[in-house]
Amino acid sequence: MAEWLRWRGTPGTQGSSSATLSPDVSSDNTVPVGVEAPGVLLVDDNPANLVSLEAILEPLGVRLTKASSGEQALRFLLREDYAVILLDVRMTGMNGFETASLIKQRERTRNVPIIFLTAYGRDDSELVTGYSTGAVDFLQKPFPPEVLRSKVNVFVELFRAQHQVRAQAELLRQKESEARELAHRAAGHIDRLRDFTARLSEASTVAEVCRALFEQGLVAAGAKAGAVNLLNDEGDALEIVDAVGYPEQVLAKWRRIPLSNPVPLTEAVREQRPIWLGSLEDWQGRYPHLNAYGIHESAIALPLLVKGRALGAIGLSFARARLFTEMDRAFFSALAHACAQALEQVRLITEERRVHEELRRRAEFEQQLVGIVSHDLRNPLAAISMSVGLLEKKGELSDMQRRTVLRIGQASERAARMIRDLLDFTKARLGGGIALHRQTTDLRDVVTQVLDEVQGAHPGRHVQVDVASDVRGEWDPDRIAQVLTNLLSNALAYSPPDAPVRLRTFGEAGHALVSIYNGGDPIPHELLSRLFEPMTRGMLKEGQSSRSIGLGLYIVRDIVRGHGGSVDVVSSPEDGTTFTVRLPRLQG
Repeated sequence: MAEWLRWRGTPGTQGSSSATLSPDVSSDNTVPVGVEAPGVLLVDDNPANLVSLEAILEPLGVRLTKASSGEQALRFLLREDYAVILLDVRMTGMNGFETASLIKQRERTRNVPIIFLTAYGRDDSELVTGYSTGAVDFLQKPFPPEVLRSKVNVFVELFRAQHQVRAQAELLRQKESEARELAHRAAGHIDRLRDFTARLSEASTVAEVCRALFEQGLVAAGAKAGAVNLLNDEGDALEIVDAVGYPEQVLAKWRRIPLSNPVPLTEAVREQRPIWLGSLEDWQGRYPHLNAYGIHESAIALPLLVKGRALGAIGLSFARARLFTEMDRAFFSALAHACAQALEQVRLITEERRVHEELRRRAEFEQQLVGIVSHDLRNPLAAISMSVGLLEKKGELSDMQRRTVLRIGQASERAARMIRDLLDFTKARLGGGIALHRQTTDLRDVVTQVLDEVQGAHPGRHVQVDVASDVRGEWDPDRIAQVLTNLLSNALAYSPPDAPVRLRTFGEAGHALVSIYNGGDPIPHELLSRLFEPMTRGMLKEGQSSRSIGLGLYIVRDIVRGHGGSVDVVSSPEDGTTFTVRLPRLQG
């Protein structure tokens, strides 16, 4: 401790301490003579934790130094430089916060990034204390090894860039002033990146990540404008999620960029590497079809990559032409890497919340469903069906009584179909899918059966039919009939009496297709995206009738998918509504 206090105000030079190396210093990560590997200082009073950290970081190829106390860590810092320090918070003797405070008091070690490790839950007061002592991040044990490697690698790469600048200064004395400036900029980059990553660690939404980039990263980069562009769900286009500094007419033009467009942002994503454009001449030579005058003098497109997968790209614009040095490139790449990690973390958190909410809603619904099917519907329906059967056996019923019994029977059949839908839905959600009994089936026979049943329920409607002569496949005929009955019944129920309804079957390249068209009003746009989800129904107009409980299309999709097929819908005021079922002829 006394030795540290004596050295605290002295910048010092590499190797100025005469103390001998501790046996704890790892010698496995050797490098060629004359090339120094970046060092990482591991500080923990638990030997098992030090061994674990060493195993996690070994693939980075860095020089690992293990210290079992804060005092020993300070002695190592007297004679060696480190890219980053991993510091346990709660150690016997001098704890992590006290150690960090002493490290930050010394000029030579003031800018060394510190990542605190703790086995206890995050406490707000500990966070404030940690960041006030210069911490760049907190990691709670246990943590995923790849997360720690990723965070450490950012500072290792920046350290390498800084070390390269120092080596050039040693070799090229005549450029000493320039080398000093580069070293100062590297230190500034580390400081700014440390502040930036600390801000990112608090972000829990995409908007907060973008805000951190624009409020701190943009200033650190010296850019006048920037935009965050993420791939859409289909992965075929970049879309702006947030931007600052660009005129509205520029944003309107580039709000959505197909990935096939030859522009810097899409090239950065496709090639998974940054695009550096130091001047308008560079821009014009590479992208002569794009006019950048008045927008910027130089620009960068940085891909957002996580484990080799592109999330999108960051675009930065600068007011003046500039030469992007190796250090600049390392800094900007580290900036993009930190953003990509933060965005991926936000995605994982959002997905976890969505899954939990979906599980909660599903469990709640399934409990209600079991109660409805087992008690509220099955028992009353059995009594009704039995009574109808008894009444039909009596021969002395009048015409009015017979019609009444018939209506009761029809109502019980509708209830039976509802129960069947509920049971099918339960099987699809809980039982691994609806069971299929495949056999060689002629689609013409299924269509004929369905038409007889559906038109019997809609005696005043006409269905135009165009059925190919030879459309056979390995299908479950009862389930395919259920699909066609549901789609055709919907077409009749959700269209006016005079609207045309057409059913067509045809074959193509190993598949059979069925299309059902109705000329009624189109399906509302906001309903199309969730049309095949459970408990979704269209709005009926006056005079239209349906006994649907909103499960039919969900079951249709499950049956078709069970056959290895697909079902799609297109709907517009000009072309009406068409559902298309595509079924492979043979079982895959």
